[in-house]
Amino acid sequence: MRPGLATSMSEAPQQVPRSEWEYRLLIRLPDYVEAAVAIGCAKEVVSKKKIALATNIEFFKMTEGKCAQMMHIGPFSTEPQTLAQLLDFCQANGFLKNGLHHEIYLSDFRNTEPEKLRTILREPVLLTADG
Repeated sequence: MRPGLATSMSEAPQQVPRSEWEYRLLIRLPDYVEAAVAIGCAKEVVSKKKIALATNIEFFKMTEGKCAQMMHIGPFSTEPQTLAQLLDFCQANGFLKNGLHHEIYLSDFRNTEPEKLRTILREPVLLTADG
């Protein structure tokens, strides 16, 4: 088992070294963009711009369903406190985890002071009879 698979969202940032985190960077595309077009564009970037990393691009359709989410304002290092609040909310409402945690970055961390970074933290959930 890979480290962190059984780790809760509030524990992961402290228990799993960042070097072991796995990322999937997503860019939202209009509904009319089909997989073949996106992959064709990636191949064109490789051949014309000589950017070999574009060979790693894949077409991924995300269908997550219901989510609990919270705005985090501040540096990435303080996200665990916000995640703990989100976890408390989920538990208080009887929500069950239903997928991988993900984040939506609203700020460009290269040009924004850490205290002003805005990130939406999202947890896919299942609503239970209690929630």
